[in-house]
Amino acid sequence: MLMQAQEITEAIKNYMQCDAIGLQALVLHGEWGSGKTYYCEKDLKAALKGIDVKTCRVSLFGVSDYDEVLNRVIASCLPLSDKVAHGAGAAISALVKNTIKAGSSILSEKIEDLGIQLTLKPDLLLPLLDMKKVLVIFDDCERSRFAQDDRVFLGFVNNMVENHGWHVLLVRNKPLSFEDESSVEKAIMRQILFEPDLHTLYQGLVKPKLQFPEHIDFDIDDAIIDGIKGSAINVRALSRSIPTINCVLGTSVLVDKTVKSYGRAQALSDFISYAVLASTGNTPKKPDTSNKAVNMIDNSKVIEYENYLLVSKALAPLTEGGKVSPGAIENSFKEFVLAKNPESSADLEAQDIENQWFALPWLEDDQVKLLANQLEIILTEGQYSLTWFYKIIRIALNLIDLGFWNDSFREKLLESLRLAASRDPKCNAAVLRQERAMANDFYGMNADQIMDELISNVEKEESERALNRISLELSDVDGDTGNTLSDLFKEAMQSGYSRTILNVPAEYVAASIYEGTAASQMSLHSFFNRNIKRYSDGQSLTEAVEWLRSIDDRLVKAGSKSRMGQLRTEWIRNDFKEAIEEMDERAQRISADSDTDM
Repeated sequence: MLMQAQEITEAIKNYMQCDAIGLQALVLHGEWGSGKTYYCEKDLKAALKGIDVKTCRVSLFGVSDYDEVLNRVIASCLPLSDKVAHGAGAAISALVKNTIKAGSSILSEKIEDLGIQLTLKPDLLLPLLDMKKVLVIFDDCERSRFAQDDRVFLGFVNNMVENHGWHVLLVRNKPLSFEDESSVEKAIMRQILFEPDLHTLYQGLVKPKLQFPEHIDFDIDDAIIDGIKGSAINVRALSRSIPTINCVLGTSVLVDKTVKSYGRAQALSDFISYAVLASTGNTPKKPDTSNKAVNMIDNSKVIEYENYLLVSKALAPLTEGGKVSPGAIENSFKEFVLAKNPESSADLEAQDIENQWFALPWLEDDQVKLLANQLEIILTEGQYSLTWFYKIIRIALNLIDLGFWNDSFREKLLESLRLAASRDPKCNAAVLRQERAMANDFYGMNADQIMDELISNVEKEESERALNRISLELSDVDGDTGNTLSDLFKEAMQSGYSRTILNVPAEYVAASIYEGTAASQMSLHSFFNRNIKRYSDGQSLTEAVEWLRSIDDRLVKAGSKSRMGQLRTEWIRNDFKEAIEEMDERAQRISADSDTDM
């Protein structure tokens, strides 16, 4: 009979009210590690205490004979009955007088506390025990050679119940068979299949040991319980997985509101399920689809296995009883959340706005204003992904054309797109250009123009980031630094943002030339000879000329490391001279043209 903890407790309470006439034992059985012992020690013990009944839980692990079982029960049941404890009985007086050693070390320790020493067989003490309001729980039945002999052990149980009035609960992994052993029917009154109460298990065993994040926006208790429920319930494995659960609870992605709360909650549940499963030593196995037709393949198992692969490396130590790496868990869980939630909450909101936008001809002014307010919030937060750029541009331009927004929103729109592009890890200038080409004027010229501006801004930011990738500390300069510099300078010139090269200090460039190998010096010679003359930012030509002159001055002071190095340095200085003359002339022409316009 399948029962949950509360129902089992009520059944046992009723059992404790039975008298010795016709009394038999109960069996509580359930999967190994399902929490039977935890239930007996926590829930049942507390519940029976409320009706003035004590529990005497005895593990049979390693027990090999009748006397050892009794020794453990007697040791667990001490102190003895009030009559015996006060030394009033004739039997106890005789025991005190004899003062001889007890046969069991466990029993002797307990009885010596009362000043008593024994060599008598333990069953002679049975009449001295007060067992009227005691439930004797024999746990770990399958781990005892004595208890595995059903005929002998159940005979012992039947004797204790029928002749001494004990109330006995046998805790087993598997039920006893009434068909295979007739002694079962004589000794056992009822067998109950244990099903753990997840909420009770969580509240008592798991929750007190967890460290919860602040400002969580979903029911984290339910998410964790769902995760436990999704694994094979094993209390020992669950206990071992608690440090891993704490690692996950400490990750930033768990409170990242750019991912929908439902998606984060589900990812947490799934991750915990895998962690508990791994703690049992089991993991999802790759489904064998090699000899199956497509329509015969269980896709749910394939998906489950693929999901587990995302976290398998981080959870691998659990399968061998080891400790996980907090860093590995954090990275793995972040990847897991993003993989299961490719759309952010902002994307879902954008989808909702687009769905409403299709109904534009049927909307009233106040409904369109509400829609515009929703879109403005999305623009301000800038958390939507690349796939929504063009759609948001179209809706925003329509709102401007309809007069619900003024032209100033164009700049707000562009700023929002810049912010979203910087936050989307999949977004870069190349991808944006691909989106622009795929749109093929579908969204209109104005939308393409805004996208072009966005691409231009993203390219500039990428160029600046490229220059900042290297440290500008002179101590970091080595023989190959010139190669890196020349590549970065060319990239900046080709992207149309020549001015960014001026962010590299002149002393850094001079040191790179001085320290450079032949290949490094020749790479810089190639750039300054062929590319620098095409410096395109007319507003900073004068600054560029001063930058080149500053590098040249430092080269004169530094000299060269070798004869060939000196030769190559002279070539570069000659490049500077030619570039300075040409760029200075261009700067003067621009200045003259500017004066004419005025």
